[in-house]
Amino acid sequence: MLSRARALLALAAVGVSLAASSPATADDASCIPSYEQTQTLRRAGKLREARSEAAKCASDSCPAVLARDCTKWLAELDQSIPTVVFDVKSASGEELTNVRVLVDGKPLLDTLDGKSVTLDVGPHTFRFESTEGKGLPAEQTTVIHEGTKNRTIAVTLASPGGAAPAPSSSSSSSSRPVPITSWIFGGAALVSLGAGTVFALRGSSKESDLDACKPACGADAVNDVSTTYAVADVLLTAGVVSAIAAVAIFVTRPEVAEPARTTAGLVRRRGFTFEF
Repeated sequence: MLSRARALLALAAVGVSLAASSPATADDASCIPSYEQTQTLRRAGKLREARSEAAKCASDSCPAVLARDCTKWLAELDQSIPTVVFDVKSASGEELTNVRVLVDGKPLLDTLDGKSVTLDVGPHTFRFESTEGKGLPAEQTTVIHEGTKNRTIAVTLASPGGAAPAPSSSSSSSSRPVPITSWIFGGAALVSLGAGTVFALRGSSKESDLDACKPACGADAVNDVSTTYAVADVLLTAGVVSAIAAVAIFVTRPEVAEPARTTAGLVRRRGFTFEF
């Protein structure tokens, strides 16, 4: 409100001055809009445009009451407007000057000469393009802060021959392949546990048959039940031991560095490597 009131008072003073003097010139007519635009653009963060308008109303051709404020604003804007310096190099470290620079998709420079460039505050996306083909285009997004002077924006253009190659059928990495012994013990555990379960069920069935002949069961029938249970015990024990061995070998398997190989012979599933 205060700045608005001040502007109105200044404009009123200008009106009185113009009314008391000779007819307004074209320069006088542009002073008032520039005076107002300087403040509007400055509040919007468009400092470069605000400076341009301040320079117009700071002219000697403008009424003194306006020129005084505009001259003050011009000095303040010169301090606030940030400047940057671009440093662009090739992949080999060569400093490049024939580089086209775009800011937020709009052309800014056609060549680099080491001089600073003014920018508005806020985030900007810079794009750098070598006009001599000495590197691939590169982009960089940076927030430019008010009052920052001569900030260096450095970028290295990747070599055209150093672009990431298209995915190929070969790769080189390290992995933890499942040892064959782990597969052997795992298979043995499944077979032993399965067979042991069958013998245990069979022994249980034969034991139920003995109930029908008690207490006159024959020695052969009793021995058959005992033998069946014994085989079941051995198989189940072997299955448990084999399962423990398979798990231990799997958990402690080492990491192996693999040479480049084609993906036709390598399949990965959930962190495990299977070869075929």
